Amino acid sequence: MSCESRDCDVIVVGYSDGPIPWPVGRRRGSGSRSLVLFGDLARAVRLESALAIGHWWGVGRSAVARWRKALSVELANPGTHRLRSAYAHEPWAVRALRKAVQKARGPEARRKMGDARRGKPLPPHVSEAVARANRRRRVTAATRARISETRRAIVARGEYHYPNGRAWTAREDKLVRTLAAADAARRTGRTLASVYSRRQVLGITCN
Repeated sequence: MSCESRDCDVIVVGYSDGPIPWPVGRRRGSGSRSLVLFGDLARAVRLESALAIGHWWGVGRSAVARWRKALSVELANPGTHRLRSAYAHEPWAVRALRKAVQKARGPEARRKMGDARRGKPLPPHVSEAVARANRRRRVTAATRARISETRRAIVARGEYHYPNGRAWTAREDKLVRTLAAADAARRTGRTLASVYSRRQVLGITCN
């Protein structure tokens, strides 16, 4: 009988005592014995999970791993995927997942994530993806009002982090409020875009 694991003919010397009795063989001139990998067992190794094979053929994980290696079977085959899917839908697993999600989205977790990200610029590829997603997006007047209100609240709490590292002073805010945008940019040494952004934060819509 040919064994696909040993890639040679073996002599059948008995049957295993697992739930599925299976031929046990040995090489000619050798005393070591093991299940003969052929037929339905080889098919199961290719398609079923390691736990299922171990249970029905009465072998350990090392034997299944050796068979999978001999047959070039990937780590997660269709049977492994089915087992993991069924495992994830067990009631206790669903409860554990919900508890973990609630903990990850709780106030303390959000505070830690905010502290870790606050003040750090976005990676270039993230900024590009955000810009691409919003390039043709139309923002309603109500949404703009909410954005302005949120920005003013952030500034009032002193939590706003300026990209260039220089916060706006009271003198600069006065210039932004009283001068034309171009004049305010020249007097403050900032760009015209920065002045317009500051006007939006301060709620100024004139000039």
